[in-house]
Amino acid sequence: MYIKHNDYEIIHEIREGNHDALELMFEKYKNLISKKISKFNLWYDYDDMLQEGYMILYKSIQTFDQKENKTFTNYFMLNLERRFITIVTKRVRRGEIFRSNELFIYEHNHNGDHHSAYYELYLHEIKKILTKKEFVVYTLRELQNYSISFISQECDLPNKTIYNSLHRAKQKIKQHFHN
Repeated sequence: MYIKHNDYEIIHEIREGNHDALELMFEKYKNLISKKISKFNLWYDYDDMLQEGYMILYKSIQTFDQKENKTFTNYFMLNLERRFITIVTKRVRRGEIFRSNELFIYEHNHNGDHHSAYYELYLHEIKKILTKKEFVVYTLRELQNYSISFISQECDLPNKTIYNSLHRAKQKIKQHFHN
């Protein structure tokens, strides 16, 4: 259907308010947008990225100038790639921000102020039966939900030691409260 129309004619129709021409353009560039989604490994957000691609296509139609001696396809692909690069960069940056601020995030996202009335009694009881290392590892992992890698860094212990301490602590607690 769009093979017999060139981009310049379709763009002119869109700028004149022809909504069918806009749908035609969306259909024409859907496969190219999908290829870019694949190139940037954004398949897990395909529908969102397709919508993002359509928005960039529409903006590109509005801002394209034929006098610049470049094809519309190249202009649109450049705009789309820049947008996807920005999206990927922001996601990577968010991951880096999380990793560099993990302690702050966990301290402020886990509810440490509103425990049950028995929380302090529970801590007091398990502190009596666990070694200092087991108590620290157990409370960080099981009560405050920190990651093993975080505990490893904070306590300067290998992961294997943390797993072993957790296992021993759980066994001791289970035995203590079931007797």
